[in-house]
Amino acid sequence: MIEYRGASYSQVEFDRQFNPRLVAADPDSVPQRRTILSDAIRARRPHALGLAYGDRPRETIDIFPADTTGAPVLVYFHGGYWRAGSARDNNFVAEPFLAAGACVALVNYDLCPTVPIGTIVAQARAAIGWISENAGQHGGDGERLFLLGHSAGAHLAAMVLADETRSAPLNGVQGAALVSGIYDLDPVKRAAVNQEIGLGEADIAAFSPLGHPPRAPVPLVVAVGLAESVEWVRQSRLYADVAEAAGCPVERLDLPKADHYTPLFDILEPGDPLRGAIIGQMGLA
Repeated sequence: MIEYRGASYSQVEFDRQFNPRLVAADPDSVPQRRTILSDAIRARRPHALGLAYGDRPRETIDIFPADTTGAPVLVYFHGGYWRAGSARDNNFVAEPFLAAGACVALVNYDLCPTVPIGTIVAQARAAIGWISENAGQHGGDGERLFLLGHSAGAHLAAMVLADETRSAPLNGVQGAALVSGIYDLDPVKRAAVNQEIGLGEADIAAFSPLGHPPRAPVPLVVAVGLAESVEWVRQSRLYADVAEAAGCPVERLDLPKADHYTPLFDILEPGDPLRGAIIGQMGLA
């Protein structure tokens, strides 16, 4: 049996708790749906793809510019458990925020186990620096950055908020929405999925957001689908507690019918609560 935060699980059940794909209703349909929607937004919206923020091939950003100047910038970090996915696959996420008047930047990064998770965290932080400096070329305000991260992307956004490497905190980040994130790496290391990720013992303390709260009290939306596993939902509860203890105003947003993948599709619908919370955080409501 595996013990975790007062609960006992068989290895099979533990893997189910920490592999969202094993709980979601229809995970096999997700990649094609993302591709169709992302192809469609590129066909109708101006964009600049593959802008380099570093020297490695995957250190790139896709930007959908704002229609005006000085717009808030939504920075999106994709999920995929740090070992899958790309910004290009997730371009569709930009649509509702472009319509609201934002500039949207989607960050690409290297994947585990080709690189360790520490490299990916450093890339996320470097991307924020690049966006802050260059947003003005795409209608955005580099001092008004808002993060949106899903799953592993929520982890990366949380690690950006915790960045201890900069003397000036947060590089213009004014708020963040973290959706269905993983904030404690200890169970990931003990789950079967780690065969694909390659987390080491030192990664747990160094890169678990539960031990690295935000450096500045920025407003947060911490969202999770209640159709996810009990332990995955608990991750969001725990991180919201940590962020509040660090002084962040936190909106805890439970999505009653959502599994791990549906929130990013649901934000395409007017009236979606997560969509409204993000737009409101940027001051565009």
